[in-house]
Amino acid sequence: MSAFTTSAILLVSLLLFTHYMQKGFGGMSKPLRQFGKFLLTKAAGPAADLFQEREGSGAKTWMQTGVFWLVLAGIGGFLSAWHNYDPAALDSLSNIGWSYDDGSALHYFNEVAMTTAIFAILIGGSLVAHSRTVGAKLASEANASMIAMAWTAQVLVGLVLCVLDHWDFLTYGVKEAALYGLVSGFLVLSLLVNSLITMGERGNSPISVPSWFFILALFTLLFSRFAVALGETLDWTATVWMADIVASGWIPLALMFGVGYHVLSHVTGQPIWSGSLTKASMFLLFVTVPPFFLTESSHADNLTQSIGAILVTMGLMPVMAASTNMLYTIRGNASAVVESPGATAAAGGAILLPVFALLGYFTGLNVMVGDGSLANVADTVNSSYLYVVGGLFALAALFHSYPLAAGKSLTGSASTASWLVIGGGLFSTILFLMGDWSENTLVEAEVEDVSSGLSGFALTGAFAFYGVVIGFILAANSVVKTLLFGNVKSSSTGSNSDISAYTLVEGTTTIRALFGRGVGIDTTLVIGESEEESSGSSTVIEVSADLHNDEVDEFPVTFDEDLVTLTKWLCGRGTTTAQFFAWADVDDSGEIDMFEFANALKVADIADLPPWDIENLVKVMDINSDGRINLPELDLALLNIRNTLGIEFVPYEEESTEEEVVEEEVAEEVEEEATEEAEEEAEPVEAPSKAALNKMKKAEVVDVAESMGLDTSGTKADLIERITQA
Repeated sequence: MSAFTTSAILLVSLLLFTHYMQKGFGGMSKPLRQFGKFLLTKAAGPAADLFQEREGSGAKTWMQTGVFWLVLAGIGGFLSAWHNYDPAALDSLSNIGWSYDDGSALHYFNEVAMTTAIFAILIGGSLVAHSRTVGAKLASEANASMIAMAWTAQVLVGLVLCVLDHWDFLTYGVKEAALYGLVSGFLVLSLLVNSLITMGERGNSPISVPSWFFILALFTLLFSRFAVALGETLDWTATVWMADIVASGWIPLALMFGVGYHVLSHVTGQPIWSGSLTKASMFLLFVTVPPFFLTESSHADNLTQSIGAILVTMGLMPVMAASTNMLYTIRGNASAVVESPGATAAAGGAILLPVFALLGYFTGLNVMVGDGSLANVADTVNSSYLYVVGGLFALAALFHSYPLAAGKSLTGSASTASWLVIGGGLFSTILFLMGDWSENTLVEAEVEDVSSGLSGFALTGAFAFYGVVIGFILAANSVVKTLLFGNVKSSSTGSNSDISAYTLVEGTTTIRALFGRGVGIDTTLVIGESEEESSGSSTVIEVSADLHNDEVDEFPVTFDEDLVTLTKWLCGRGTTTAQFFAWADVDDSGEIDMFEFANALKVADIADLPPWDIENLVKVMDINSDGRINLPELDLALLNIRNTLGIEFVPYEEESTEEEVVEEEVAEEVEEEATEEAEEEAEPVEAPSKAALNKMKKAEVVDVAESMGLDTSGTKADLIERITQA
């Protein structure tokens, strides 16, 4: 009953988690976000200060640690394959303390190393996809890097403890496993909180498909770790068994799907082919049992085994749905996939995944509810699934997402690495399976010397697997070269869509649905063309052509209220953007950093905001994503608000100084005198009477004559005569 109880609790937890992911926590969202940022940045203490907050650094650290494990797993896998051919090949190392057993120790090491490599690399790739679709960097890049290093450390500690405990550490009933699961659970919790806070930056946009797979994978892994801790403590064997299925089945597939959808959609410039298959691959994955790493269920009753077998059968559906969806996504631009090493690896993984799923289904059911006669074949299928399919999706993240996180162009023999893993992995798997089937046949025939007839399969299979090892080493070399010698490119995050054009046909949809399918604000919408549906799915969005309406010329636009307040404050005072910028730029660097901007808003009594809100405001205006605001960025942002909201700019009249007032008064007096003189000249002069002229002196009479424009020569009597006659 504990298995059913654990399953019910897990499903209810998933439903509640997805509900609150979409709806939020209402008024508690902001306090929870602030508390989460405190845990990420402050609770870790000085340890987080050892890592950078540069954009993409968290994803880079995860993938770099994954490359370390990938090379170790490749080398260990080759040694294990060669040991199957020659069990005494490594006996010469006994002089330095090497004690080689039947191969179980190396097999366990390979499984742990390869699982860790896939998990770390796909986590890094998912972080890149998550950041790009959200349009912002992680809430704490330093914390993500720290958790990556801590995850590698806890895996190394686990391996050391396994050696000290004679490789029996993770068997059921060992109490140390509870503490181990608890520690790893808290590491996953930190990564989940980081991702959820980052997702809050998306605003009202829908959650993207890669983000859904990534967040749900982290949540189910967190549940699995705590379930292991609880099950080991209380000796609930079925709970531990259920948690192991979740960890080994759901988590890798969810991360593969998320990375595959992102890489193929980005490279081809095409949206995910079918929304129905996307939902099927997501929903069915978390309610079924994947056909990989199935273990014996002899402790369960017949009803539990029957339900388990049904769930394993249904577990093929999400695998087929996701593979079909990814392959049909690339059909519109297959040439771009061939030219991209990362997309080539993702496409190869999507093609081979259903094959391994079918093999895992038949062999896994034999182990889970059958007689276990195909246990050796099931082990080969599971191991090859990790190395080939998991390795290909890991290469897809390394060759596509790592350059995006590093901001550099891909360098090295990446394409060769992808094809070596595809060819070597497929060929070696076929040979190993042929050897296992032949061994089972010889055992049933009661042949005494079984190994002598199978050495050819083991030798050729080990040689073919060498291609996988070389592919992993070339991939690691490509990552190092990209980091050191790659050409600098643009930042990894952004709000621009990876889809350049999209076709709309008859039907109905919403703008939110368009965004959910990967369409961005800059995507060209082709209206009027139609395409026939094939196999119940369509490569185009069904949307009504009525959206193409010339009368629709306005769309609701929202701005940050603090920026609107700043714009109104500046316009009301008559202060230009350049004047505000010069005032806020305290260090005269030509740029305003977050501290200067926060101080300017506070001094101006506009808003007193915490650092994370200031960071959001800066992101709104920061076009070049350098974390600072220059004058053109500020001017564009505020001018857009003014024009959109119709805020009127009132010119500011400065107060005059005393000197300026005196100068203005003098200028006014001069202007008045000039005006009076002009008026006097313009008005006709009235002549005095003859009696008045007789009383004047001759000089005064001369002035009167001049004012009237008369001749001033002659005697006084002559002048009076001329004036009176004029």
